Amino acid sequence: MFKARTPSTLHPRPCSLNNPVAWTSSNTVPPGLQIPAWSPALSLQAMDQNSISTAILSVSAPALTIIQDKAESVILARELNCYAASLRDQHPTRFGFLATLPSLSDLDACLAEIEHAFDRLGADGITLLTSYNGRYLGHPDFSPLWAELEKRNAVVFVHPAQGPIPALTEPAMPGPIIDFPHETTRAALSMIIGDVMRHHHQVKIILSHAGGTLPYMATRIAYQAGGSPFLRNRSADDFINEAKQFYFDLALSAFEDPFDLLRRFAPRGHITYGSDFPFAKPDSIKRQADFVRAVTKELDRSTEEGGGGNAEGWEIRRGNALRLFPRLAKAVKWEEDRAIDGIAHASVVGTAQATVKG
Repeated sequence: MFKARTPSTLHPRPCSLNNPVAWTSSNTVPPGLQIPAWSPALSLQAMDQNSISTAILSVSAPALTIIQDKAESVILARELNCYAASLRDQHPTRFGFLATLPSLSDLDACLAEIEHAFDRLGADGITLLTSYNGRYLGHPDFSPLWAELEKRNAVVFVHPAQGPIPALTEPAMPGPIIDFPHETTRAALSMIIGDVMRHHHQVKIILSHAGGTLPYMATRIAYQAGGSPFLRNRSADDFINEAKQFYFDLALSAFEDPFDLLRRFAPRGHITYGSDFPFAKPDSIKRQADFVRAVTKELDRSTEEGGGGNAEGWEIRRGNALRLFPRLAKAVKWEEDRAIDGIAHASVVGTAQATVKG
């Protein structure tokens, strides 16, 4: 299903990924995850209602992991990417897209799809899930993938999915709400100890949902495990520095307490807006967009009153996302202060980024 962020991520769901039977029979969908309705018209409507000017489409969890046949996964990845590119071409200032890859168990097919998505379709980046078949993103098997993305200075959006740890079946603890943030943190830790962050500085990796629990857990991990074989002998400071190389969107996290924590943790320039449409409830999207608009406008006023230069609030609303996505920056005027800059998380069988007008 495609998702949208701001430059919001939207998650679209074309083809067989919209089939509830395929979802439930795949055994890859965590309990509590439902398929919301999505279409380009619904995305644009939600964007207009929340003053989101631009969204970057991507396929959300469980993405193509529900497709067991490798050949079918390759075909569907190509169809999804061509479909997303066509939406971008129809609405060049309103949609971008992050390419979907086939099964990561077939790296040759993934590398071929990366080449097609970037060189033929002009993708703005790619989407990866936090783990595949029990392997998190720092696993050595994925080294060729990261090497190719490094060569391309690629943007990678990481979305959580059901991990190798068995999901709880307690109805009061739905996996997408409770477990997904921890899966994001596990994937981030895997990328750090797997040397992805150390050796691939040209890849810009966006963690969804304010980085899961990473901003809260980073010091616990660093000062309990720093210097140990667990962190591959990294010092506490080394671990923290690598954790701060990630970018973070605000999907489902644009509330006062998590925003304040993330702003203290993330370096300036590393936070973008996210909506999580259509998985997020409409009233939640509105409340968070209003919060981001208000708090970042206040940051802008503080910068101006202090005699500062570029306004930090504008960067979070729009500027940081435009720096991440240069094609979008060309399509949308920088000086146009109409949007909450950032990546908004919306769902279509994928993820979309968007900018919110402010």
